Amino acid sequence: MTVEPALSSAQISTMQTSASPVIQVDEHTVYQTIDGFGSCFNDLGWQALQSLYPAAREQALQSLFAPSGANFTLGRAPMGANDFALGWYSYDETAGDYALKDFTMDHDRQTLLPFIHAAMRYQPKLAIWAVPWSPPTWMKTNGAYKGGEMKSDPQILASYALYFSKYIQTYRAEGINLYAVMPQNEPRYNNNVYPQAVWSGALMNLFLRDYLVPRLQQDKLSIEIWQGTIVNEKLADFILPVLDDPKTALSISGVAYQYGGQQALAATHERYPTKKLMQSETECYNGDNLWQQGLVTFRKIIDDTSHFAGSYFYWNTALNDEETSSWGWRQNSLLTVDRKTKQVRYNPEFYSMKHFSASVLPGAKRIAVSGGPFQQIVAFSNPNGSQILEFENDSDQLLDATLQTGGKLYRLHVPAKSMNTVTLSAQSFTRR
Repeated sequence: MTVEPALSSAQISTMQTSASPVIQVDEHTVYQTIDGFGSCFNDLGWQALQSLYPAAREQALQSLFAPSGANFTLGRAPMGANDFALGWYSYDETAGDYALKDFTMDHDRQTLLPFIHAAMRYQPKLAIWAVPWSPPTWMKTNGAYKGGEMKSDPQILASYALYFSKYIQTYRAEGINLYAVMPQNEPRYNNNVYPQAVWSGALMNLFLRDYLVPRLQQDKLSIEIWQGTIVNEKLADFILPVLDDPKTALSISGVAYQYGGQQALAATHERYPTKKLMQSETECYNGDNLWQQGLVTFRKIIDDTSHFAGSYFYWNTALNDEETSSWGWRQNSLLTVDRKTKQVRYNPEFYSMKHFSASVLPGAKRIAVSGGPFQQIVAFSNPNGSQILEFENDSDQLLDATLQTGGKLYRLHVPAKSMNTVTLSAQSFTRR
């Protein structure tokens, strides 16, 4: 048994008999496959990292993406303006340009693409998925980035499908491993100031089935299409209209929920057990970057993976010390850059993510775990034969527990308010 000191504060020793609650791992009860963990590439994240001296920037990138660091193997990219972009933009703002002759990705070549390429120096096979916050303004009912609904006339929908095709082709031509796209970030109406667009479930199904899928097939683009990103837990709003259509469902790889969704994850898995599931964005909070918030995020990763999520994403990879979006919203981030001292602070949620991303490898299987004193615990079996336990002591006192595996007993002394990772190497137990 090995425990990475940077990821766990639990003390471990062998024992002959147990006087404390026993944790038992059942490697024969297997659930979903884990695709990986990651965060988002946005303008303000790259701007923050750019303010560092080159050596410090490389160290920060290495801590996030290198296998020896947090080992992020997946990433999220915004298609156009989002709430942490430098400003409003899309890839074609020429009204009525249905053939997208003025399509350009010059903005991304200044910010997002250099950010992704920098990460790929430490994770060469980094896989990216993308989603728009808003289509070009002339494709919306109000002609603006904020608010408004997606237009439903055939010419607009056909042009928007072409928009996706051009995006995919351009990113791949830039050497990006773009593995999936989603039609809309948070398609339900909200009154926030950042870019957004309202869709109905019926319109989204129409767009996917009759426009996006045929366009990508026509252009011979093999890529996963996911239904997402969804913020509400009512399957009837966006999931049933798409996945209950047998024609559309054939082309949909999975469903992405964000900001909660544990009950929706479980309900979606029960109804559509062959579809992958994702937590596409955890809570952003208010920029305080508190330890307690890190504990909550760690707990939510346990909850979401326990409810069949196979991938998990944080939002702000890095921000400067103001931690404020272009529209005035303070949020948490994995790293905070002090622009005056040129120093990087690793925030609690960096460690919440690293516990999982550094230990639970792509291709791992979630396995059953039971017993013990911890309400938040989950276990995985890695492709290399190791087993990973992730658990949280959210109580105000040290807790003792016993781990039983391979015919041996191990005593755990787990400090209060702690996140913990335990790795059982293949040599530490008997595999049946």
